[in-house]
Amino acid sequence: MDFQNNEFSKIESLKSEKKTFIVKALGAFIFVSIILGIINTEIIIIESGKLSAEFKISSVILSVLLLSFLIYFVLKDTISIKKNKITKVIVDQNGLHHYKDEIIIDSLTFESLQPNPDLKNYDVILSEGEDVVFDICVYYFDNSRNTIIYKAITFNTPFSIGNGEELKRHFIKGIFKFRPDLKVSPKVLDLLNLKNI
Repeated sequence: MDFQNNEFSKIESLKSEKKTFIVKALGAFIFVSIILGIINTEIIIIESGKLSAEFKISSVILSVLLLSFLIYFVLKDTISIKKNKITKVIVDQNGLHHYKDEIIIDSLTFESLQPNPDLKNYDVILSEGEDVVFDICVYYFDNSRNTIIYKAITFNTPFSIGNGEELKRHFIKGIFKFRPDLKVSPKVLDLLNLKNI
């Protein structure tokens, strides 16, 4: 990163073909395994002579409903992925941007970032939950809602990004450069190995 002459380099996302393939293959394997497991369980229940006809019919109905929900959610997710035409993510001197080809679809600009409404706390924080991955979160002004919103810095792409941590690290460096008024939590710096800023 070059801070001389007030320059801030632009970093573009790198698509990780291998990770994207592995995630899709694993998802397909789990989906097919669940469907085969449900069908296999139903066959065992139907062939069992010890169970009542009412139980077997109820079991078939529940299995059909479960399979319908599974297929519905997978189709819904597949359609949303196909509609998501994000082709790259870029962090530059203005902020973080999601692009469709060369058109910006969504942005989180340094200018839109806001201080934490609770002035005693940090403005850029690390979300902490028991069963969730750590997310770096910021407060920003949402023009469409005309209010300050708490948002995780995520990449809304239909593919895996190979340099996601580098993009987040660069975004935080941009906050230090362009928004020195905002307080960044030491936990964020530790997560991204940014101790010497």
